[in-house]
Amino acid sequence: MSIREKKFKFALVGHSLELANLVRESYNPNIEEVEAKVVSLEEAVPKARNLLESGAEVILGHGGTGKLILQVLGQPVVNIPRTELDIITAFVKARRYGRRIGLTSFASPTDGIDIIARLLHIEVRQLIFNNKTELEQEVHSAYSDGIHVIVGGGTSRKIIVSLGGKGIVVLPNQNIVEESLKEARAIASARRGEAENAERIKTILQMTEDGVISIDRNGKIDVYNEVAERILSQKIIRLGEEAQHDLLKKLNLIDVLNGDQPRIDVITKVEGKNMLINTHPVKVNGKARGAVAFIREVERIENISRKLKENLYLKGFVAKHNSTDIKGESKGVKALLEKAKKYAATDATILIQGETGTGKGLLAEAIHNLSPRRLEPFVAVNCPALPEGLLESELFGYEEGAFTGAKRGGKVGLFEMANNGTIFLDEIADIPHSVQVRLLRVVEAKEVMRVGGDRYVPVDVRIISSSNKYLRREVENGEFRNDLYFRLAFLKLRVPPLRNRFEDIAYIISDIINKYNKSEKVIINKLQEKLKDYSWPGNIRELRSFIESYFILIDDSADHDLSIFESLLNEYRFQNNYDRLEQNELERKPVATFDKKLKEQIREYEKNVIKHTLEACQFNKKEAAIRLGISTNTLWRKMQDR
Repeated sequence: MSIREKKFKFALVGHSLELANLVRESYNPNIEEVEAKVVSLEEAVPKARNLLESGAEVILGHGGTGKLILQVLGQPVVNIPRTELDIITAFVKARRYGRRIGLTSFASPTDGIDIIARLLHIEVRQLIFNNKTELEQEVHSAYSDGIHVIVGGGTSRKIIVSLGGKGIVVLPNQNIVEESLKEARAIASARRGEAENAERIKTILQMTEDGVISIDRNGKIDVYNEVAERILSQKIIRLGEEAQHDLLKKLNLIDVLNGDQPRIDVITKVEGKNMLINTHPVKVNGKARGAVAFIREVERIENISRKLKENLYLKGFVAKHNSTDIKGESKGVKALLEKAKKYAATDATILIQGETGTGKGLLAEAIHNLSPRRLEPFVAVNCPALPEGLLESELFGYEEGAFTGAKRGGKVGLFEMANNGTIFLDEIADIPHSVQVRLLRVVEAKEVMRVGGDRYVPVDVRIISSSNKYLRREVENGEFRNDLYFRLAFLKLRVPPLRNRFEDIAYIISDIINKYNKSEKVIINKLQEKLKDYSWPGNIRELRSFIESYFILIDDSADHDLSIFESLLNEYRFQNNYDRLEQNELERKPVATFDKKLKEQIREYEKNVIKHTLEACQFNKKEAAIRLGISTNTLWRKMQDR
């Protein structure tokens, strides 16, 4: 059940039991609940306040008691009116006990009593009071003057009865009570709506990342949120009047209230912090009836800007590595990093050359993070992984309808996505000539045209490319454009292979050990020395693969395992030799031989495989047999056949 569907909760704070019974007879139990309290005049206001605090939505009153509650509390109070007909009815009852009658009236005389008195042939004395003391004085005075019948509320009746007189309570008729209940429902419904709106606004204010402070037409703070207090580092409600005024002036609230014009994007220092302030007048019928300030820390705006860039980086356009991730203390690595730092400060194109697995991509990321463009996108493109048609559309983008399957609305290319940042073209030697031509335009003119487009889009991109091939030789062989080479290789870096810097192995291994949270004892110096007996054609990538495989194979409880280490290293050495043999066989041009049978040619090939396997296993026959998947006896027999 929503808040608007719940029963209304009313409370009657009245002067007599008769009034309470009358209201009980008139209310609708399906719509509202009414709690009735019969109180004296001095108890009325405290009781009404207490009932409101306990959940009553509207207070019902009557006569002087109701007027007093309404005067002190204001809304939400409905005072059931005392009509002339109600007074006449009470006078008719009172006339039975005497022709001289006192009529109590709260704060001011009741109009039209003289006419009623003449019509009923009675003498009426109005007893005006503002509190119980005055009421007692007026009733005592009237009684002393021979007026022994009082018309009014329950309190005046109680006083006159205590003196020996008669008291008649003025009661409203049922129609008036029902109308008052309708008014109470309307007030309660409106207050519920206001409460919902206030709660909604409060929630919005608390959820917004801006501090909000609002003032009314008198320049008094009427609304603020917790964010404002956090930003300003103080409890606004506790500020003195002078401090509040100073704060409102700093936030331009006073100027906007008086000047009727907004103040937009004003940067000012509040509580030692730079704030961006937007202040607007709150207008009603075209006139300023208040003002509201939206406050945001400049530092937070900078953070939002950073997060927007990070959102772009979520697509992978971020350089995750720094120069500290390039491990080693060899002369070659130190010289490489020194050069890279100097190159990073420029916007010139850089060509990074080196064998597979040496860390060319990592170096490219480090250069980006050392450059003035480090806060901008870093877009890495693996050129060989994309076929010619796809590479072109990925790099330069395309317009809608450029080709079958093109996305609706087209697509932004990687060069545009890398705008203001760096694009890394990995293994540039493998891009086809058609793409080389378009790439040359980008390098020369700093602009791209999308596939199927008819206009150029300017881009500000730093280009870093890499190749595991000697790119100058590719130019000489006609595989790569000469003009593009010189534009991409304005600055050149060569990453040394691992076999030329074995002294760095210890640093690389230490980094891997830390990454896997292993003990330094898993690879003792003796094992590290053995690593230098292998050439590591796959360089750092192959070394990492070897170390991680070793970690998987050894028992968690063991510090190190020499046999597993040597066995795994032999596998790598054998695989490398086998791959080289296979490559040599593949590269060897087939020669037709008609003087040997197929069986003889197969036997010859088998002998070569056995020979290379034995060499890879350092002529350990048992190990070689395992590698070849045959028994030791079979290996002996085949060796004899040789």
